[in-house]
Amino acid sequence: MHPVLIEIGKFRIYSYGFMLALAFLVGIIFASRRAEREGLGREVIYDLSAVIVVLAVIGSRALYIITHAENYHSIIDVIALWQGGATYYGGLVLAIAGSWVFTRIKKISFLKVADIVSPSIGIGIFFTRIGCFLSGCCFGSPTSCSLGVVFPPNSPAGSIYTGLRIHPTQLYSSFYGLLIFVLLLLVERKKKFDGFVFAFLCVYYGIARFVIDFFRYYERSAFVGAGLTINQILSLGLIVVGITLLFYLKQRAEGKEV
Repeated sequence: MHPVLIEIGKFRIYSYGFMLALAFLVGIIFASRRAEREGLGREVIYDLSAVIVVLAVIGSRALYIITHAENYHSIIDVIALWQGGATYYGGLVLAIAGSWVFTRIKKISFLKVADIVSPSIGIGIFFTRIGCFLSGCCFGSPTSCSLGVVFPPNSPAGSIYTGLRIHPTQLYSSFYGLLIFVLLLLVERKKKFDGFVFAFLCVYYGIARFVIDFFRYYERSAFVGAGLTINQILSLGLIVVGITLLFYLKQRAEGKEV
């Protein structure tokens, strides 16, 4: 764990904040180049990125605070994003909603833009979850396997599981982010209609997050019926959305009634 990347006097650059910024930067650059190849122009992605960055940060932070309200006692705690603490689904949902509004205003295809941006989501997960690992947040449950990691007691993970080996679910998540990125680029080669890549993103991320949550630590309040977490229920919903979208768009592309 290395929560502070650089410290000079009172000046600090936190690992989580740095990796989050890097995730957005790399994702935006990659998406802008893809947009240019698709004839949309980089400016569209630059403008959209401003919307996505703001809404993704607000949404992910807000959902995390709502589900961990007992840990936040002041406005400083709420805005201290550099210390970690964000729920990806909150940012994803709000960013998608904002992107839909943006494309409606600009009179461009939401699904085409979503396909362009989708691989960047995988990039974002890859970098951001490394930041989580360095900060010691979003950690896993105890394990005896060789992949287990012992976090220092002054970390969020170490304060819960002092001296115990736990699943480095942050790194598992980082890996599946990279895997999603590669899979989406492969899927794109067989793209048949706009929205094809985005639909697969929904399915891939939903599956990955559903599985990872079996190894993550959560407070009791995060669990709902059938012993599943809120995020797992959302994951199942996202998988259904992705499969339904694929079916609907395929039927529409073939000119069939749906």
